[in-house]
Amino acid sequence: MINNSGSLLKAIYALFLLSGSASVASVEQQYPVTEQVLLSDGTAVSTPFHVAGNLTSAFLSILKTNQAKKFIAHSEFEPIEIACNGTGTNQSIGVLYFQDITQSPVGAYAETVNTIAVKRKSAQALPLPCLPKHASKRQQMQYLLAAQQIMAQANANNLQQGIPSDYAMYNQDLELNNALAIKAGLEIWGYPKSLAEINHWVGKHYVDIQVGDVPDYTPIVELSYLRKIGTQTPLYSAGDNVLPQYLTPNTNKAAQLMEILESKSGWVQPFVGYFWVGPSNSKTAIALKKTGFYPVAVVEYTNVVGVALPLYNK
Repeated sequence: MINNSGSLLKAIYALFLLSGSASVASVEQQYPVTEQVLLSDGTAVSTPFHVAGNLTSAFLSILKTNQAKKFIAHSEFEPIEIACNGTGTNQSIGVLYFQDITQSPVGAYAETVNTIAVKRKSAQALPLPCLPKHASKRQQMQYLLAAQQIMAQANANNLQQGIPSDYAMYNQDLELNNALAIKAGLEIWGYPKSLAEINHWVGKHYVDIQVGDVPDYTPIVELSYLRKIGTQTPLYSAGDNVLPQYLTPNTNKAAQLMEILESKSGWVQPFVGYFWVGPSNSKTAIALKKTGFYPVAVVEYTNVVGVALPLYNK
């Protein structure tokens, strides 16, 4: 079992794949805009792609491996599976993100991103400890958070060499309320994005989020959670996003991206709230249902700035 105090909190600083100490220079200074990419409608999008937002929340869950593998379109990757004594447990790791983006090259937008922890099939199994079959929600939270540090350590050597990581969070589906952001995501990176209606409210003590199909607003997911009930922590992270190969616009586009995120205020805490997947036929709703997603932990950051960078080209 993972120690349930200091070691857990040390793992949290490395949010979802790799982190280090924030440098004095801002994200904007470290990664200045170098070019304009034209979309099919003539819209110019500055890259690297810089964003700023009010809130980024990540909801962590244990998934069913046999179902999670059905939602990975990239043939080189498979779900990271938790094993005990060398035997698979049909348990994998998933994260559902919510972001309230206030500034970007394509304007403001809100989005959800459903992700699955994956490994390159040619890579060694990630050295995760065994998770007890009947682990409590708190034990699951501790396990999921510490697993991110293990993933970060496994990726460190690749990142230093500037080559793709072997372990990553695979973006299965993104739901956004900005049509131009969807176009940019599809044409520049090949992200599987869909238009949705997203309503959210951020209060002092809780957050409410409602996502529905367009135009009929069939519910995709609804959730609310208590805020500031865990441990406060800053954020400086760098993580890879794996792109579905069949959505990559052409062979010159990056098949894997690196994203940098920074925030001086955040919380790591158990999920205390309400979570419901609606009857929508969206890719997000179907995947959340089939994989058995239910959050046990929340990592929340406010006033986030970030940038998306190509990590390598095919």
